[in-house]
Amino acid sequence: MENAEKQGKIKNIVLLILPKVQLLDVAGPCDVFTSANLFLPDDKAGLQYQVHLISGTSDKVIYSGSGIPLTCSRTIYDIDFPVDTLLVAGTDLRTLDEVNPDLYTYLQNTIGSVRRLGSVCAGAFILAKAGLLNGKQVTTHWKYADILQRTYPDLEVNINPFFIRDRGIYTSGGVSSGIDLALALLEEDWGRPLASEVAKHLVLHLKRAGVQSQFGNAISDYEMLSPFTKGIRDLLKDKLGQSISIEFMAESVHMSVRNFSRVFLRESGVTPGKFLEKMRLDQAKDMLEYTEMSIEMIAAKCGFGNVVSLRRLFFKYLSISPAQYRKSCKGTG
Repeated sequence: MENAEKQGKIKNIVLLILPKVQLLDVAGPCDVFTSANLFLPDDKAGLQYQVHLISGTSDKVIYSGSGIPLTCSRTIYDIDFPVDTLLVAGTDLRTLDEVNPDLYTYLQNTIGSVRRLGSVCAGAFILAKAGLLNGKQVTTHWKYADILQRTYPDLEVNINPFFIRDRGIYTSGGVSSGIDLALALLEEDWGRPLASEVAKHLVLHLKRAGVQSQFGNAISDYEMLSPFTKGIRDLLKDKLGQSISIEFMAESVHMSVRNFSRVFLRESGVTPGKFLEKMRLDQAKDMLEYTEMSIEMIAAKCGFGNVVSLRRLFFKYLSISPAQYRKSCKGTG
């Protein structure tokens, strides 16, 4: 990728925002890029970043999710400068239903002229609806990953990384992950030493340890589940330590196993077995975080049978062991 020095001009960074945006989605990347200007050597002064807040609507004043107004310099209708990097900030999912189709047209027309295009948090939904993520591996806030996958089945949604680059398009996870992405873009342009200086200046790790999925539940929030899926979750939540079969689940709703499996996959986006596995993982995480129960006892109470099975599942989803997860939550050995 062409770096900042070779291009020989100011880099215009666009943070595209919508109503109900989370402030950190915008402020985090903004502070990374503007802080980088402080550490550029004098002979590179003409290669600085210029950050622009651009409204995805016709209004220049956008009210954030916390109610604080953000004044944009321009809207998507009057940008009059070349864009180097464009990042779509996240917003409340309900706001997405109110997005003017002009925004998707703008992004589709822009993809060929920007050097880098990406998203922060739920901004991935905007890029997906614009058709710019088709066939790509992407990430978003762990809370919305299942919804993104069900809505756009052509995507490969992976909530473990804090950010992902796939064929020139970048997506990042929940809220603060926009900072991780911005630091990575900075490293691409100027190398690790300068990116490291910026991270230290902002009192951050250049490469954050762990994975995003450590911070969330494997199963979507209860209110985001379909009524059918909620019913199965309610049925299973007090039985996770027992042996549970798909036949048992199907019989509970008076359906054949085949029909139940088909309907459950359609309603939840995962198979019944995978859903059960994720419920057990979430319960184990809660017990590790909020109780002093031994890992062996937690494995038994969550239906894993033994610690080996529990460990395998933690490495599968979180890339760490149950003991490491407990330590990260409690800050103890």
